Amino acid sequence: MNNEAIYLSYDQALDLVGRISTRAKQFNYTISKPESQAIASLLVDVGVTVDDLIDVSRLADNYAINAEIVTPTDTYQYSQSSLEDALFTWKEDGQQYYCLNW
Repeated sequence: MNNEAIYLSYDQALDLVGRISTRAKQFNYTISKPESQAIASLLVDVGVTVDDLIDVSRLADNYAINAEIVTPTDTYQYSQSSLEDALFTWKEDGQQYYCLNW
């Protein structure tokens, strides 16, 4: 039952991302507002488990420690197809960011 996928509304996903963001700060990672909106959209699409709703530590810790975030200055190191296959993207200050894996 705890591994069952739960599909959230966008507002519910934003609330969850707020909890993830709070936890990620323990790893000195700050999730920006545009990034949190992109994460929320992803979570709406893919769902989350009941366990992750109860305890966000797995999602937050994994994101803060392992997410492969490509900044605008690093895009030259990646193929265009890798960037196009990103889990999600967001824009900050007119520049594109990519999350390739979580």
